[in-house]
Amino acid sequence: MQEILSYLVVFGLGAAPISEVRGAIMAGFGMGLNPWATLVIGILGNILVMPVVFWVLRKTHLREWIFRVFGKMAHKHAHNNKMFYVYEEIALMLFVAVPLPVTGGYTGALISELLGWKWKKSFIAISLGIIIAGIIVFLAAEGVIKLVGLI
Repeated sequence: MQEILSYLVVFGLGAAPISEVRGAIMAGFGMGLNPWATLVIGILGNILVMPVVFWVLRKTHLREWIFRVFGKMAHKHAHNNKMFYVYEEIALMLFVAVPLPVTGGYTGALISELLGWKWKKSFIAISLGIIIAGIIVFLAAEGVIKLVGLI
């Protein structure tokens, strides 16, 4: 029963805005859980919350509010840049994939909403970025654990 609760904590941390998949994996490792199960559950927690995040961002009309508040400056930066639109999903995926603070799925969804991108394409790009970030953190944590074990 304790192990199931630990995996639920990993899932919850994966879904949480601050920790996301990076914190979930580290917490799972710290609790001594199966590393592969921790990776999958952390990734699922982070990905499964994204449709809710997109829904909340759409319902709050955040984009319209930002354009109202910042007016000309927001319109100036929102103009069509044809070259960027070819690579927008790749850029979003790479942004989310970087395992640094403030580069996770929540920020990716916020960027996508502010720039008015299609949420389905953005969801796929963010999901791939979450998977890549999870794998990077997993490999880094496994490497550190193995290295410490050798010393």
